[in-house]
Amino acid sequence: MRRLPLALAAAAFLLGAGAQAGPHVMVMSLGVDRAELLVNGTAVRSLRGGQTSPEGVTLVEATRTAAVVEVEGRRYTLGLGQATAATAVLKADRQGHFSATAYINGVAAPAVVDTGATGVALSADTARRIGIDYLRGQPMKVATAGGQRSGWRVNLASVRVGEVALANVDGVVLDVPPGDLPLVLLGMSFLGYLEMQRVGDTLTLTKRR
Repeated sequence: MRRLPLALAAAAFLLGAGAQAGPHVMVMSLGVDRAELLVNGTAVRSLRGGQTSPEGVTLVEATRTAAVVEVEGRRYTLGLGQATAATAVLKADRQGHFSATAYINGVAAPAVVDTGATGVALSADTARRIGIDYLRGQPMKVATAGGQRSGWRVNLASVRVGEVALANVDGVVLDVPPGDLPLVLLGMSFLGYLEMQRVGDTLTLTKRR
């Protein structure tokens, strides 16, 4: 597990997973009998009632407050900014890192996406602030950029970023100074259950159906 560098190149391997789960739709704008939809995090489709996008998304009807869309025979009523699946949209910072506020067991903590991390990693100081009794976890040794460190494998009751929430997520608490790991690393024990779509400096995380 690494300290903070991201392995976002590995995310390219994951992007193809979204195409197999059916189109994901988010409402971008609304009008009378028309809507602008973001499909699969990449394509913006302007549709009128009864029209179908190339991805197979049909706008059944729309008002200024909601749109009814049909995806693979299933209908959704969505307001502005709502989507057919739970999503989180992250923007890259100047270093190309995708940061977010993660809610670990309901407690907010600054976090960063790290596809090179196996689990959700956090410092012992952060774990104490959240209320995790990590000393009851499974002891382990973890190789970090600063050398080998003591760690504890723990179960996180819940991890949420944006609208995306998972229960019973594998986590690792590291015995490091707070300055060495100021952010929670959102690793593959969380990301592995999501679809990841990157377009420019935007990364969309979608919970798989």
